[in-house]
Amino acid sequence: MKKLSISLCAIAAAVLSGCALGPQMRMSAPGDSAEYNGIAVRMHAIDQGDFGQGAVNADGSTDLGDLKDLVVDSLPDLEYRIGPLDMVQVVVWEHPELTSPMGQYQPAGQKVTTDGKLFYPYAGELQAAGLTAQELRTEITKRLSDKILNDPQVDVRVTGYNSRKAFVAGAVVKPGFVAFNENPMTLPDVIAGVGGFSDKADPSGMQLRRGDKVYNINYLDAFKSNLPLERMMVQPNDQIFVPALTETQKEQKVYVMGEVARTGIVNIYSGKLTLAEALASAGGLQALNATSRGIYVIRNTSASQIDVFQLNAKNAMALAMADRFELNARDIVYVDASGLASWNRLISLILPSVQTVYYGALAAHNIHVVKDDYTK
Repeated sequence: MKKLSISLCAIAAAVLSGCALGPQMRMSAPGDSAEYNGIAVRMHAIDQGDFGQGAVNADGSTDLGDLKDLVVDSLPDLEYRIGPLDMVQVVVWEHPELTSPMGQYQPAGQKVTTDGKLFYPYAGELQAAGLTAQELRTEITKRLSDKILNDPQVDVRVTGYNSRKAFVAGAVVKPGFVAFNENPMTLPDVIAGVGGFSDKADPSGMQLRRGDKVYNINYLDAFKSNLPLERMMVQPNDQIFVPALTETQKEQKVYVMGEVARTGIVNIYSGKLTLAEALASAGGLQALNATSRGIYVIRNTSASQIDVFQLNAKNAMALAMADRFELNARDIVYVDASGLASWNRLISLILPSVQTVYYGALAAHNIHVVKDDYTK
């Protein structure tokens, strides 16, 4: 019987030492300068208001993140410079033979050639591209004065803006290009220029491509988060894409795992889902198994960085911060198990083996006793 007790003690010691190896994933919170597979890991405390970049802060202000590249402090005063394929109208007062040499068949202006040239009678060929209307007027006035007219009264204006454009595709009323004129072009101006969003659009997933960089813009949430759309400048050759709701719903989802009532996928609607909403959609935390200190959001921020956001909800007031923390598409929400849950699961696996060893040892002991009685 003494050997049986020793065996059981050995088994119990093994169980206690192996508690950390319980049958479930466990979150080992890294330090702020840690790495995982060569990728930098950054820790953030949600309950302390650390939401990372691009989030709405507790006071309602917004960290624009990369979008700050698009925002100006004030709208600039622009002077439009003529470009290839623009239409330019030149009027010489009291000289209709110069203004409209073709009479009623004269179009409203002349088109600048693809190499930026403009021909005007008696002024010859001019390099119009790169000049403002005022600068072109000065040059034509000078040339006419040198050749045929004394103090000509010349007026120049651009009648067709074709050289500078931004392109809009996707779920808008009139996909195509928006031409730039003398006025600053903002993001709302561009959307208005294509007739607005269609009834199938998901403005929360709008993207703007400038060169090799793509900016993600949640147009719907911009007003609530004080995003200054009226100062978000669009530049020539920018490409804007507005996805359809059916397209974005394929990617707009987060994964909820760990100690919740229902693990699985939670969809993001209208581009917004908070951590509190995701947990509620998953049925909430498992009261007997979850640790309220171990609620994590794991985010693949870039190819070189993973952000881990931790919520310590031991105080239920921390859930107010969870309702302010907005999830991104493909975030992973993980709720860690408590130490007691790990212990119970480990015991549930070990207990059948312990019982087998116990009853085996007991049977061997009984056989030994019977054998001793028989030999006597």
